[in-house]
Amino acid sequence: MTNEELKAALFSCCPVEHNGIVYKYVSGIIYRNKGGKLDISAELLDKNNNSVSIVNPAKVKEVTL
Repeated sequence: MTNEELKAALFSCCPVEHNGIVYKYVSGIIYRNKGGKLDISAELLDKNNNSVSIVNPAKVKEVTL
């Protein structure tokens, strides 16, 4: 996902997939300064509301039902 797609997924609370695993939705976007460059990560909430995974947003896809 691009940054704009990630923002849209955050507000729509749609299901997303990362490496074959389906997550409930994007629960957050993390911005970090790494050596003077912006590094963006996606925080994904699992289906059971028990945990989040911090992942590379480039590997996240929206799940179409």
